[in-house]
Amino acid sequence: MKNIFTLVLFLLTLSFYGQDKKVSFLNLVGNNIQVPRGCEAQSEYELQACDGTSIKWDYYTDDMLSAVFDATISAFAESNSSKTEVTFTSFGSQLKGYKFKMGTTFQYFLHGKIKDQPLMINLGTPKDIGGKDDLDGFLSLFFDEAS
Repeated sequence: MKNIFTLVLFLLTLSFYGQDKKVSFLNLVGNNIQVPRGCEAQSEYELQACDGTSIKWDYYTDDMLSAVFDATISAFAESNSSKTEVTFTSFGSQLKGYKFKMGTTFQYFLHGKIKDQPLMINLGTPKDIGGKDDLDGFLSLFFDEAS
């Protein structure tokens, strides 16, 4: 009986350790993107400090997206005068937004729809993305074009 109890306790312990799942794929509106080797996703919607780049997206309704995006841009524009308009294409959909230079990094805020789902993308990177050639590494998995 003691051996059975020990075995059950051991199996329960193993099952709890197995529940700490590592996120292997990011989910951008149903588009699965594999987490790059050597990087770790915070969730299916956020990748932090991967080769110096972080990306996160949130889904909204049309009205909510407009309000959140405008408030975010206003807050960043107050403390940063380097606001530049940008356009990215992601999975065939055009996303518009702004780029801010912050020291040695660039912060991009993009909004639009992918597969009719309104979303906002927050991208922080040391790269000044000016075109498709700047979308190297894992950024090319998210974006087709940039200007």
